[in-house]
Amino acid sequence: MVNHWMLVVDPETYKPGGRVVGLSERWKESLLKVEPGDLIVTYMAKRSEFVDISKVVEGYHFDDSGKENGQPHKIRITEVFVPEEPIDAAELVSSLRFVTNKEKWYVHFNKAMQEIPSEDFEFIWNKMEHRKGIMGYRSNAKRREQIERQLKKRVPTGVPGLDEIIEGGLPSNSSILVTGGPGSGKTILCMQFLIHGIKNGEPGIIISMDERPEDLRREALKFGWDLTKYEDEGMLAIVDVSYPRSGLPSKEKYKMSMPFTLDSIVTTTFDIINDIGAKRVVLDSLPAFGLHFEDESEVRIAIHRLNNLLLGSDCTSIITSEIIPGHEGISRFGVEEFISRGIILMELLKEGNEFTRRMTILKMRETNYKLRMYKFKITNKGIKVLPTEVRI
Repeated sequence: MVNHWMLVVDPETYKPGGRVVGLSERWKESLLKVEPGDLIVTYMAKRSEFVDISKVVEGYHFDDSGKENGQPHKIRITEVFVPEEPIDAAELVSSLRFVTNKEKWYVHFNKAMQEIPSEDFEFIWNKMEHRKGIMGYRSNAKRREQIERQLKKRVPTGVPGLDEIIEGGLPSNSSILVTGGPGSGKTILCMQFLIHGIKNGEPGIIISMDERPEDLRREALKFGWDLTKYEDEGMLAIVDVSYPRSGLPSKEKYKMSMPFTLDSIVTTTFDIINDIGAKRVVLDSLPAFGLHFEDESEVRIAIHRLNNLLLGSDCTSIITSEIIPGHEGISRFGVEEFISRGIILMELLKEGNEFTRRMTILKMRETNYKLRMYKFKITNKGIKVLPTEVRI
């Protein structure tokens, strides 16, 4: 369920576009209720104007650095609609339900963040649209249509045979867990997913925690994928983690800032998504990602926040993990499978004197699929899933 909020800002501090909203301790309880996907109308104090509509891409988090200015309680939002001219609030108050004192209406606009009725939010938004907004959604009916289309929309992986068994592709705007042992083909599937998107006009990002960017580029050439070409075209961003993590200078355009903290990960990823207009994101892999945190509880929090960011950014994402030999479960930290909307298991199994590759769709929301093992092979063009089913 989408909730609707009103954010009150000062003209001196207002920054349009995607941004982090920081508030004081007084508004902590309000921010704790804000969820990714919620919508916010921004009201500019002193001018008494509604200036934009934004969507929450990351829910509440506490930022120590915000203590200096007394605003450590934060959410992250991105702009989705801006009218050509701000809307004078005084013109609308007679029709707003949350404004009960029509004579002294301004007393209802003294909270930094407050939830407002959906009817009021829709009324404000519709008034903005009459001013010929420059970006964003249109009307409540149109948004419902968009949501329905979103549920039906599939994002093709570009892996022959895989899309056929998951109704044409992955659910749009979802996070998918690809898990398996070493050498099972996880990174190849991720690259194939990104390349297919790029060829169809969807920019992509890969955050490789294990491999250097130059190694990724070299290995991709084996399958005919020229990553450098796509980078030069602004369609692909390879985020360098290896060099900064080793304390070495990076020559890459995109790199993870150090120290490697949860906030640096979220901020860097969010900025790159906006920079290239990414529609597909790959994080390879979570076990390496988890090495940067002191204990698994911190890792789980980080995974949740990163997942919420990706979902709130309208990206379709693949996150890889590993199965620990000799342990039950299909992931390293035991939380990945619960936050993911889909799970693809890739295995390398020994049959007699030979090894065969198997793929199983363990979970895929909004999708009719069979719980079957499928053989697959790695060719000079990437992964190909074979139609042969192997019963579990």
